[in-house]
Amino acid sequence: MNSTNESKNAQSVILAVDDNPRNLQLISSLLSSNNYKVVVANSGENALKYMALKEPDLLLLDVMMPGLSGYEVCEQIKLNPRWKELPIIFLTAKSDLNDIVTGFKLGAVDYITKPFKGEEVLARVQTHIDLKNARNQLISKNAELELLTDALKESNKTIQDDALRLEKLNAEKDKFFSIIAHDLRGPFSGCLAATDILTNNIQSLSKEEIVGFASALSETAAQLNKLLENLLSWAQVQMGSFSLNQENILINDILEETIHAIKKSASIKEIELNFFTENAFHVFTDRNMVESILRNLLSNAVKFTPLKGKIDVNIFRNADENFTIVEIKDNGMGMNPELLSKLFKINENVSRPGTAGETSTGLGLMLSSDLAQRMGGKIEVESEEFKGSTFRLILPSASA
Repeated sequence: MNSTNESKNAQSVILAVDDNPRNLQLISSLLSSNNYKVVVANSGENALKYMALKEPDLLLLDVMMPGLSGYEVCEQIKLNPRWKELPIIFLTAKSDLNDIVTGFKLGAVDYITKPFKGEEVLARVQTHIDLKNARNQLISKNAELELLTDALKESNKTIQDDALRLEKLNAEKDKFFSIIAHDLRGPFSGCLAATDILTNNIQSLSKEEIVGFASALSETAAQLNKLLENLLSWAQVQMGSFSLNQENILINDILEETIHAIKKSASIKEIELNFFTENAFHVFTDRNMVESILRNLLSNAVKFTPLKGKIDVNIFRNADENFTIVEIKDNGMGMNPELLSKLFKINENVSRPGTAGETSTGLGLMLSSDLAQRMGGKIEVESEEFKGSTFRLILPSASA
């Protein structure tokens, strides 16, 4: 396990509940060796007594126990508002679908069948600890947004201005949590399903099938990483904590690096990716922000371009040469006028699958438009449904 996870694990308390001392010993040894703090209880009653004193970060709960069963313990926990968000993973010898569904209905987030495998226990515990930490961070961000809302209410602005700003903040908050609830849950569920299949069928799977599952997991992880990067960047921009560092830079180099990074995903769909330029173009901008914008625009083009399609990238100046334009043109799905009008609006849902079923939230384009405007530029779009789209990133020019 890497040092980052070990550091995070050292702060995480796992309460393991099982009437079998051998199981408790195995779980305690496994998790302790991976830097978790482990507390054990041999009954549901003792688990509830411990939780009355201190809430753990995650509960590993046996289903079949004398006295209170795991189901009954789970039900009592979820009735307490203080413990409602506590992630509970059932340890069960039952593999009947109805039993599993019962656990989920009571509020469990996952289950592990006995006899359990160490790798599976570690993977599921780490996943749900990470999700809990991410949720706590997002709750903290939401609290900051709510504080900002309260401050706006107390300001000297007019009632109409207050109403408009509050409406915008609420829309941002709703979008923020809808992405978390929908777009993060999907990939994580896919990861859990794939790891479950690998864990339970590793001996019967062929090498090619294992490689296929591993590749799918890698792609999902990359997708999650990109979504989280956009999500955090967008939150920083909205909270005003995103610092702007504009300088004179050669945009050709940044564009070439970004195209190189995106070539793999383009090659998977056999997309022809062309970059046309004979001149060097300098712009006055923030390097990191431009990299983020170009990455989002090129990823978007690949996502909505069909198999064996084409993407053309060009750089040129406007007539007055005071702005430099990066043009990204594809022959993909395109957009109808209604969708085009909603493209950069926070309160509109523009998510739709790519040509290969790729997921899309529209967050990357919203972030890119916001960043471009903060640097004195903008993004323009032309599109025709079923014929393709052209995105233009327009930035202030700089002398060489």
